[in-house]
Amino acid sequence: MSPQAKQMEWGRLGEFFLVFFVFPVILFWAIAQAWPDFLRWGYFFIVTLFVFQSAMSYLQTTSALIPSLWDKRSPEPTTPTPRTTFIVSAYLPNEVTVIEATLLNLLQNVRRPKDDIEVILAYNTPRFMELEKHLCELAKIYPELILANAYGSRSKSQNQNYALDLASGEMIVLLDADHLVAQDCLTRAWRWLENGFDVVQGRCVIRNGNAGLVSALVSVEFQAIYGVSHFAKFRLFRTALFGGSNGYWRASVLKIIRFRNDRLTEDIDATLRATLAGYCFIHDRSILSSEEAPTTWTGLWFQRKRWAQGWYQCSTAYQKAVWKSHHLNLRQKFIWTTLLLWRVFYDLVSHLLFPILAAYWLYRGQIELPVTPYVLFAVGFTMLSGPYEMIAAWIHSSPRYSPLRYLLYGAGTFFYAIYKNIIQVVAIRDELAGSKEWVMTTRADS
Repeated sequence: MSPQAKQMEWGRLGEFFLVFFVFPVILFWAIAQAWPDFLRWGYFFIVTLFVFQSAMSYLQTTSALIPSLWDKRSPEPTTPTPRTTFIVSAYLPNEVTVIEATLLNLLQNVRRPKDDIEVILAYNTPRFMELEKHLCELAKIYPELILANAYGSRSKSQNQNYALDLASGEMIVLLDADHLVAQDCLTRAWRWLENGFDVVQGRCVIRNGNAGLVSALVSVEFQAIYGVSHFAKFRLFRTALFGGSNGYWRASVLKIIRFRNDRLTEDIDATLRATLAGYCFIHDRSILSSEEAPTTWTGLWFQRKRWAQGWYQCSTAYQKAVWKSHHLNLRQKFIWTTLLLWRVFYDLVSHLLFPILAAYWLYRGQIELPVTPYVLFAVGFTMLSGPYEMIAAWIHSSPRYSPLRYLLYGAGTFFYAIYKNIIQVVAIRDELAGSKEWVMTTRADS
């Protein structure tokens, strides 16, 4: 991370503080001079946003906890798993410390179908690296390994599209360079593709959770995302998404959809285009793949800002198409609206709770909370949603970490959500300002 990039982010945080705190405080205080009830009603409105967001969390968490016939009727494959292509995307030198382990895991440990596998390393690099010589030697030992240097590529999307033209498998597995998939991943994924689904998203877990506070935080967060939230969305709404890695695609579908180079979250963009085209996604939390989380707050900041900006791009591009789609039912349109339009609205409005409180204190001349039975309910309802989700995450975790890690995460969920909300608002600011810089998530040892 360059010092210039860090300095620029501090400048953006300064802008955020002025535009989304100082200015709203002054504006809300001025409005209150003419409309004294404005601050109280505004406060209740924002509190209600938190209640709705928490209600969605309770709904999904409860759904993930309640056993159902769906969990017991996972199909067994009736036909052999076909030839499969693994596409591993990498940017060198960032992936030097992880790429060999990923390739060897695929070449040595994954249970192969009768028609075998091929592993395509789709990579780009600004210069020749000694690692490439070693990879060439590895390809001599394993002829199924294809080294695809996407010369001139500047993005993961370009690497993937380049590899798609080389892929010969009937099923294509997309992986990031640090992902170690389970031995039985192909059989577990094929049973769904064989039964009519077009894309299967597996479960991603963090394997470096002991590297520090940040990675420990993300390790529990991923248990909640993949073990609870994604699973519940499919159970409740029969829709899912491709999360960028550990995704299993029907090759004929992926070669039609491909990836756009102008999206910061090419995976969500591809998900929406495929969903709107009528293709079916499923989330299977039994298909495990481990990855490495950022180990610094700076790394986490840039990773999540890229994700948030990419989601915003998709929100503005596809929300109308979701409403008009003939392939989505009302439940699916609802959940995708919460993921697109509601996400943007909530990001922009929910953080105004603090400016409106500050304006209220300034107007009243003292620090006090407008406490009512509804506010007390809202505070308790919102604060308990995190611990409740952590209970579900712990029950369905794989692997299962120390309960203390879940308790600490659950207790800090509200504050972590505020931190991520700030990132998301800064990301929206960057998109509107035309800043689309891709900051690579660096490896701890790179």
